[in-house]
Amino acid sequence: MRRAADEGLTKGSVKRYHEKQMAEVIILGCDWLSEPAKWDRHLRRATVSMTLSIIYGYPPIESEQDRTVELINDLGRRFTRAALPGAYLVEFFPWMRHIPSW
Repeated sequence: MRRAADEGLTKGSVKRYHEKQMAEVIILGCDWLSEPAKWDRHLRRATVSMTLSIIYGYPPIESEQDRTVELINDLGRRFTRAALPGAYLVEFFPWMRHIPSW
């Protein structure tokens, strides 16, 4: 995956995404002008939209209520919660590592 990402995101190849980036910037700007207090939601939507657009060729996602945006943001929250120190009992009781998974 790293090799594919390196080939797809080199300095020269990024020029291919200029139109997609401009479309996303226009949507993001309109969102910020209409609801400036929700700037963080707009950024999360724009990030998901741009990533899916570049990698999978999706059209721009225009709403943060889109199911895809909700799923990806939920996944990010779960990863963040799992990475927090003390999220698992085994961190406090190391002997639990030896308990069989079954």
